[in-house]
Amino acid sequence: MRKAGAEVDRIEKLTDIVTHFVDNGEWRRAATLLAQKHPEDVARVLEKLGKEDRTKVFKFLPLELQAEVLLCFDDDIINEMLKVLSHKDLGELVEEMDADDAADIVLELPEEERDKVLSHVPPEDREDVEKLLEYPENSAGGLMTTEYVAFPADKKISEVIEELKKLEESESRLLYIIGKDGKLVGVTTYRKLLLSNPDSTLGDIAEEVPSVSVLADQEEVIRAVEKYDLIEMPVVDEEGKLVGVITLDDIIDVVEEEASDDIYKLGGLGEVESIFSHPVKSAKRRLPWLIMNLLTAFIAASVVGFFKDTISKIVYLAVFMPVVAGMGGNAGTQTLAMVVRSIALGEVTFKDVKRLLLKEIMVGILIGLAVGAITSAVAYLWVGNPVFGLLVFIALLGNMIVACIMGLLIPIILK
Repeated sequence: MRKAGAEVDRIEKLTDIVTHFVDNGEWRRAATLLAQKHPEDVARVLEKLGKEDRTKVFKFLPLELQAEVLLCFDDDIINEMLKVLSHKDLGELVEEMDADDAADIVLELPEEERDKVLSHVPPEDREDVEKLLEYPENSAGGLMTTEYVAFPADKKISEVIEELKKLEESESRLLYIIGKDGKLVGVTTYRKLLLSNPDSTLGDIAEEVPSVSVLADQEEVIRAVEKYDLIEMPVVDEEGKLVGVITLDDIIDVVEEEASDDIYKLGGLGEVESIFSHPVKSAKRRLPWLIMNLLTAFIAASVVGFFKDTISKIVYLAVFMPVVAGMGGNAGTQTLAMVVRSIALGEVTFKDVKRLLLKEIMVGILIGLAVGAITSAVAYLWVGNPVFGLLVFIALLGNMIVACIMGLLIPIILK
């Protein structure tokens, strides 16, 4: 916590200095200061500025840093920047990025503008980006980079080491070994390569590694990474040929995205929302779920309305109704959280529904008995009527069972 607090303080101090420069119209000076900082820190500071000031400071940053900072922005800010930057400016930024990152940015553009931006990118880089754009955004192909190091299995280790000296630095941390047909044979680490007999071939030191199809969903990728404890994931086509690699930074991004998506779904938000999103956008994203809840509240109110005469005679019913309803909501949320997490991790399928349904009914009975006993005892002591206490007990027991059942079924049905 102290470390996190220190991190926040550091960003806040940097933001204060940059804001001071901006308020005095010294955008270039603010950019000069930020140019010495990490791209992630620069992005966090710029997100706190107004739209106009943010754009001015951003344009004064070095081109390489602009590309890195753009990737660190929240989605709403990225879309905002894409609207204010020219096609030529965006083309230059895309050229600075790795192919997979460039594809992510281009994908955010309207289709009619993508070619205009890519026309400012060198043909070789453009071809790499266009190839990645062919794959679905949330697929392994949409996540992978085509910038990796691969050599044939029959190549001597001494020859590989010499060739590696001539290559540019790769984002990949492993060396991939392929057959003559381009199919993935295995991987090796650079350390193992250097410690091996120079006269041996790569096939001699190749280690088998799992791979995913280029069309595999990103959730499948994450499950495979977790299962096999990998730092990066090779991607193959339908013939088993190596076509790309999903690196550690992209794996972490997907894990964060999937976790955020699940949390937002629990809150009734259809898509990921930045804390700094425009109020109108935030309201649009939140309203549908709230309106749906409002409708269900009206239904519940109408049911209560049927018993208004009974409630008017027994006033204490109105006192304990919120308790019964609130406890049902809490129990349902607990089950919902467990089920959503299990679905995200691939632990639950439709085949499990019957077994889980019986389990949640039993859970509902157990917590209903416990909570109902406590609440009915309080009701009896408060009202002095054992029948009223029994009614509260039965209501809570039934509500707990229904809440657990619905907390299980709703996310599975929606999935």
